[in-house]
Amino acid sequence: MEAKLTTLRSEIEKNLSRSGHNLASFAKVSGLNRGSLSAILHGNPHKPLSLGQLDSITKAFAFPEGWLYPLYVDECFSEERVSRRRVEPFLIRCAEIGKQQCIDEILSRTLEYSKSLDIIFSVAEKLFRNGKVQESLIFYKIIAANEPDNYSERLAISQYRIFNSLQAVVDAEDNLRAVITFEPFRGRLPEAMQLDGLLKLGKVCFLLNMWKDVEKYADELRALANGVYREELQLRKKNGRRSEELQTERPLVVYYGHGYLLKASALTKLGRYEEAKKYTAGYSDLSWFEILDEVGRQAVETFRLYAIANSYTLEMLVGNIKALPAYISFLAEHPGEILPGMLIIMESANRYGFSADAALTRFSREMLRFGQFQDPINVDRLFRLNYEVAMYLIDRQEYAKGIEHTIQSLQLSMKLNTERGIIKCVTLFEINRVHASDKQQQMYTDLMKEMRQNEKNVTNDDRSFGIV
Repeated sequence: MEAKLTTLRSEIEKNLSRSGHNLASFAKVSGLNRGSLSAILHGNPHKPLSLGQLDSITKAFAFPEGWLYPLYVDECFSEERVSRRRVEPFLIRCAEIGKQQCIDEILSRTLEYSKSLDIIFSVAEKLFRNGKVQESLIFYKIIAANEPDNYSERLAISQYRIFNSLQAVVDAEDNLRAVITFEPFRGRLPEAMQLDGLLKLGKVCFLLNMWKDVEKYADELRALANGVYREELQLRKKNGRRSEELQTERPLVVYYGHGYLLKASALTKLGRYEEAKKYTAGYSDLSWFEILDEVGRQAVETFRLYAIANSYTLEMLVGNIKALPAYISFLAEHPGEILPGMLIIMESANRYGFSADAALTRFSREMLRFGQFQDPINVDRLFRLNYEVAMYLIDRQEYAKGIEHTIQSLQLSMKLNTERGIIKCVTLFEINRVHASDKQQQMYTDLMKEMRQNEKNVTNDDRSFGIV
């Protein structure tokens, strides 16, 4: 077996000799200048090799992309200095094609130099802006772990990017850790990112049932969005034209409306229904908002529908049964609201003892399709809906169906990793175990075994199961 050569130039020279090319012929097939190629291979000192030149040489030899990348690492460092001009494009390309070993070696050596975090952050941002979000995370995490200035904007942005990457996470414990880690940095972000950060904090805390925190972030979001809106109006009046667009993920009206929506939702969950009605009115008609594009106008209509739906929610929660037929009709016309709407109807039916049979019958087909939801908020809604339906049916001595929904709710609570939800479902099943069929008892036992195994795995991973 031939010994591996450890220098970039000797490897190129070896393959140049094997190919039968001389400098002139190889320069022609690779598209490189003959003089440059000679200076790269034979100069004293050697001329540095750019990444583009290396890729051209690799292609001319008909070798796979990245073939010589492990040997290119040394090319990025010379005389106790790091070459930013070579390191940045090299790290970006390695991230794009999955050369993790090269990335690890470059980062390990780069961190020994001053201003190394400037390079790493620049790489992260370029990858992120090119749509390579997952590839950028390793570099943001390096910033988060090594930034000495806890108040730097660079650190805040890195923490935000990491937090933002977890938005599809269902596990409650992972979400809680993400909130705790990012929360101190929210006010150190650029204004546009603050809007996005506060909105996402509010939504994750909503998923975690942290209503006081939802209320806090909603207040901050509403105040910031209102301030930005007034500044934008003043700039437009002063300049007589539109100011430079805010670099936000959504139109400004979305943040303004969600400031009211999240506040009203938190107040509703806290049982402060009259206050919730006032904030619901705050987003029910945002047509007065002056800074609206087509997407913004669509958001205004969406908020109007949310306000109607949540007005019905408040009527249900205060026990106004007379509103139920109109609410069912509204949900039938707006299928996207059926899941949250049915949850409210079942919660209210269990609280006030009225019949929800009409709603269960009307939306039975739609409820069968709810299992397709994979996003955290709707998975949580589905867990709670199954639990409420289970209690409703068991209370009416429809034990077989009630226990079936109990098991479905337990499965979802395990997926969410929410301890309180698991305890509720286990308690409901145990109280009604005598009514469970052999098949249902076996399904329940299997879930308990699965949960026990998960607990062992989590313990071995130095993590606790659930949230206390």
